[in-house]
Amino acid sequence: MSNGKKQTGKVNYVWVLAGGYLLYLAAQLFFNVIRRTSDSPAIGVTGGVVFTVAGGWLLWREWKAYRFGLAHKDDPSTWSDEEPEEGDGDEG
Repeated sequence: MSNGKKQTGKVNYVWVLAGGYLLYLAAQLFFNVIRRTSDSPAIGVTGGVVFTVAGGWLLWREWKAYRFGLAHKDDPSTWSDEEPEEGDGDEG
């Protein structure tokens, strides 16, 4: 089922940074559980899994947009949210 949003080739680097940070936090939680320095290992593992899934999804979504943009870089109307202006081109 599609949500009606058109695929674009625009990458939002804030989401890339957010995804990377979530993966960093997940790694910290897992390492604390492994080192036995976590006060509550169950919450550490659960939080690590949730952060891994969320961060991975954010990075995957932006990677998909990046690849779409590379494939359609010669056709800006496919990677821009803005409607192409009418009258661009030959006006004579």
